[in-house]
Amino acid sequence: MRKVALTLILLSSVHVATAQEKTKYWIFLTDKLDAASKHTLVESEYLTEAAVTRRALRGEPNLTTKFARQDAPISHTYEADLATMGVTVSQRSRWLNAVTAWLSAEEINQVAALPYVRDVRPVAHLRPSVVPTTPVSAVIAKRTSSQCPSAVYGSSCEQLDVVNAIPPIERGINGQGVTLGFLDTNYSPPGERPFSHPSLSHIRDSGRLIEARDFSERDPTQPCNGTNTHGMSVASVAVGFHTGELIGPGYGATIYSAKTECAPYERNIEEDNFMAAVEWMESEGVDVMTSSLGYLGFDTGQHSYTTSDLDGDTGLTTIAFDWAAQRGVITVTSAGNAGPGASSLGTPADGDSVISVGAVDSFGDLVDFSSRGPTADGRTKPDVSAQGALVFLGTRNGYGRSNGTSFSAPMVAGIVTQILQVNPELGPREVWHALTSTASRSSNPNNGLGWGIVDADAAIMVAIALNRSDQTAPVPSNLSVLPPYPNPFKSTAHFSIEASEPVLHARLAIFDVLGREVATVYEGPISTGTMPIAFDGTHLPPGIYAYSLEVNGRVQSGMMTRLHH
Repeated sequence: MRKVALTLILLSSVHVATAQEKTKYWIFLTDKLDAASKHTLVESEYLTEAAVTRRALRGEPNLTTKFARQDAPISHTYEADLATMGVTVSQRSRWLNAVTAWLSAEEINQVAALPYVRDVRPVAHLRPSVVPTTPVSAVIAKRTSSQCPSAVYGSSCEQLDVVNAIPPIERGINGQGVTLGFLDTNYSPPGERPFSHPSLSHIRDSGRLIEARDFSERDPTQPCNGTNTHGMSVASVAVGFHTGELIGPGYGATIYSAKTECAPYERNIEEDNFMAAVEWMESEGVDVMTSSLGYLGFDTGQHSYTTSDLDGDTGLTTIAFDWAAQRGVITVTSAGNAGPGASSLGTPADGDSVISVGAVDSFGDLVDFSSRGPTADGRTKPDVSAQGALVFLGTRNGYGRSNGTSFSAPMVAGIVTQILQVNPELGPREVWHALTSTASRSSNPNNGLGWGIVDADAAIMVAIALNRSDQTAPVPSNLSVLPPYPNPFKSTAHFSIEASEPVLHARLAIFDVLGREVATVYEGPISTGTMPIAFDGTHLPPGIYAYSLEVNGRVQSGMMTRLHH
């Protein structure tokens, strides 16, 4: 991950408000000194045990000093001084060392002149990455595999099939033990509790909705009615579970949700909410964050980004997600719906540590509205794709269909929880590799589909293989196990172990998709030459397995599939 140059964030012209109006601004501070001119320190209770564990497991260890500096609280001395000027702080960002406040034109000039203020700039606004509401067909052309039991998955069958997510769900891989955080609009219709929709109530009922927090501070001149249920629909795609109606790949995950967006306005009132929500979720120990919101152009008179800002270092939401990734959080976002033109992404989809997701239809074809790369600095985007046209999801009236990368992103986020379930040690780069190396265009990525349509089952198997070999060295060059044949096999698989010199002890074993050993193929000494071994796998249920040859703590792994006999 590239070092973010904060100075690039701050180079923007300051919008001057009239004397009669107040506009929301970021106030960037120079340091974090207290009244005694000492640097503020991170409170012992700031990070949960889960956050500390995740950072140690997946975070970048060389950035520990940076994290301590960023995690330290805003200077209370500076905030108190702003209060004496009549400036009331709305939100605080520890990571950016900045606060937001409503300022008049006179106050803007006064605040900018303060010795501890580095810069003042307007807050930019978040836009849900959805296509404007249009009537859609109630029928999707059939693309149903033989592994898609619609009686269980209902109309979500096709969208799961597009990304091959049904086989791992059938094997019990559903994100259990992984914590997923959503950043979006409302997660229920007005007057109802978050996650009360029939597809989401299982999360609340089982105690897996840890907290639903509202960060959506609203412009008093533009009150928000709070009727948008975009967040609820997004969540249903990722973690829904209603037998015969809708199932999401990560339905077993534990959930945090943050309301950061107040639709339908495109005004300068929400970017700080996004930043605050990311910092909160990270400190709580969330493993995966997903957002179907995006920045680029906003209402007339507001601060907007341009395509030259899509460099992975400029957008504040991009920085928020990238910095969360440095701390070991896997961040997923929608690419946007401004296609088919080139470089039509929004932020944070331009992040170099953010998994951005494009949209295909149920046949796997790229849809026109899906935003394209490249980024301003020439990187391929999006990273991967999933179904985003006529996606079946939860609505305030029950169930329906909608379009947008808003709904391809949560599908991938749900798959990421499955990946972390089978291998909790994988960091953002390893998860990205598991997804992209098994996607449909893995060897030939482009700026439409990225590395291609996700193959959930294959990505999960890569994660399982990494779980067996990531912490061990490869077997010595004088010993190897050849891939079994036939593969897939029905009853018997034939292995060959080749050795150029004798080995005192080796062990060849079979593991299921949860990493549990299910069979020992061979254990004992290996002589020079080729040792053929026939493995009777008739006792194994049909499915995908990993095999591992282990010698003195060194491992060589591969994949094999057993078919129905």
